[in-house]
Amino acid sequence: MGANGVNHPARAAWILAFGIVLASVVLGGSFYTARGARSTVQVVGMASQPFEADLVKWSLSVSRTVPVRELRSGYDQIGSDVERILAGFEEAGLPDSAITLQPVTTNPLYGPDGIREYQVNQSLFLLSDDLTSVERLALDPAGLMGEGVLLQSSQLEYFYSGLAAVKRSLLARATEDARMRAEEIASATNESIGGIASARAGVFQITEPYSTETAAYGVYNTSSRKKQIRVTLHAVFALD
Repeated sequence: MGANGVNHPARAAWILAFGIVLASVVLGGSFYTARGARSTVQVVGMASQPFEADLVKWSLSVSRTVPVRELRSGYDQIGSDVERILAGFEEAGLPDSAITLQPVTTNPLYGPDGIREYQVNQSLFLLSDDLTSVERLALDPAGLMGEGVLLQSSQLEYFYSGLAAVKRSLLARATEDARMRAEEIASATNESIGGIASARAGVFQITEPYSTETAAYGVYNTSSRKKQIRVTLHAVFALD
């Protein structure tokens, strides 16, 4: 018998029993944690929708090239060119309020002996909901251009003013799709779906129709009048 009145075999048995109980508690906790992890189902819902832009932005730049000593004349010419373009916009029913002019810029053109000529440029853009009129002018700009003027750049970009509402609707549809997918999975194991535990929406992919283009940060294609928008939703549902 030991000094404390408990023999060594009894003390060893007591320690062993305590260890078994402790192990049971630990293992039991792991078991219930594992059961808790299996009480949810994770799915990815998806929704997409075609739509058409209702705003167009036409950005264009015109230029004149003049000899070094005729730079002042170049400014006058480019001013006349822009006035002609603005008159063409007015004839098409596009108001001045839709037009933004950028400052005139000048680029030197060099030859063997230094500056040979100057290129005088002016950029402007037009934002309108009259897509048909703007497209007609942009696709056939000859009537807007004066003799000797160079259309240096021209670009149409298409936008939709109701995009925020479309995004909200699409997220709701993606959530519904996620729930249906979760219900299909749960029914295969005779379970039922409860409430949504968590949800994380992916980025919106706005592309031209029938495009497979995607990007981790999202896509917003402005080159097409007709578009397709899609989004995914990562959702976790509880199992009842």
